[in-house]
Amino acid sequence: MNKSIIALAIAAALPVAAQADATLSGSVSVAVVAGGATETTSALAIASSEVLANGMTATANMDVLGGTLNNGKASLAGDFGTLTAGGIDDDGAYEAGDVAGRYSATTTGTVQGVHYAGSVADFSVAVQTSAASTQMSATYDLNGLSLGYATNTSGSASVAGASYSFGDLSVTVGKASGDAQAVGSATYALTVDAIALSATASSDSSNSISATYALDGISLVAKAARTAAGVNSNSLTATYTSGDLTLTADDSNTVSAALDLGNADLTVKRETGTTTMTYKVSF
Repeated sequence: MNKSIIALAIAAALPVAAQADATLSGSVSVAVVAGGATETTSALAIASSEVLANGMTATANMDVLGGTLNNGKASLAGDFGTLTAGGIDDDGAYEAGDVAGRYSATTTGTVQGVHYAGSVADFSVAVQTSAASTQMSATYDLNGLSLGYATNTSGSASVAGASYSFGDLSVTVGKASGDAQAVGSATYALTVDAIALSATASSDSSNSISATYALDGISLVAKAARTAAGVNSNSLTATYTSGDLTLTADDSNTVSAALDLGNADLTVKRETGTTTMTYKVSF
C-alpha cells in the first residue's frame, strides 16, 4: 500500500485539535502639547489561542512593534495548572505567596523566563526561573484563612504571613526579610448607601483611611495615609461620567476630559500648567 495513504489513514484516526484563533490588534496615538509639539506612538500585537485535543488550552502572544526579539510569551493551561514561557512578571511567583502584603516593591517589570502555577484543593504553588532569580511560593486557603510563604534566590529574600477575613473586618500578620519583627494590621470596610469607608491600622505605626461617594455619575474619593516612616499623604479626586464623557479633577490641579468614540478616544488633560490633547485609534 502507498505509504502516503497509510500516513493519511493514521492521521485521520487521531483526534484533531480545533483551529487556532488568531487576533491582530493595535493602536495609533497622536498627542499635541500646547505650543504645537506632537508625539506619535503605535502598537501592534498578535495573539492566538487553541483548545487542544486533550482538553488543554495553548495561547501565545507577541508585541510586533516591541523593538526586541524577546517580547512574546506562550502558555499551556490544563488540570495540571498553567505553564508560561517567555515574558513573565519578574516577581510573579514571589508575590503569589505574600498574603499579608509585606513585599515592599511598588513596581514590577517583565523578564524572560518560565513560570508555573497550579492548585490542588485549597493548596496552591507557584514557581518561576529567569536570569534574574528563582522564586517559589506556597499558599493555603480555607474558610477565610490564608497562609503563605515565598522565597526568592535574588538577595535571599523571603516573606511569610497569614490573613483572615470575617464580615467587614480583615486582619493580617506577616514578616518579610527586611522587617525587624512581624507586622500586624487590621482593615475595616463598610458601605452605607452611596458611601464606602475603609480604614487600616498597622503595628508599624502606618495607617490609612479612605472615603468614596458614588451617585448619579459622580464619584468623590478622599484618602489620608501615614507611612511607617512618618510621611503623610492626602488626596482628593472627583470624577463625573455622563454617557461617553468622563471628567476628572484632583487636588494636584490635574484636570482631564475623556470622550469615548468607540474604537477611538479623545483626551484633553491639563497637568502642571501644560495642556495636552491626545487622539488614539485602536483596532
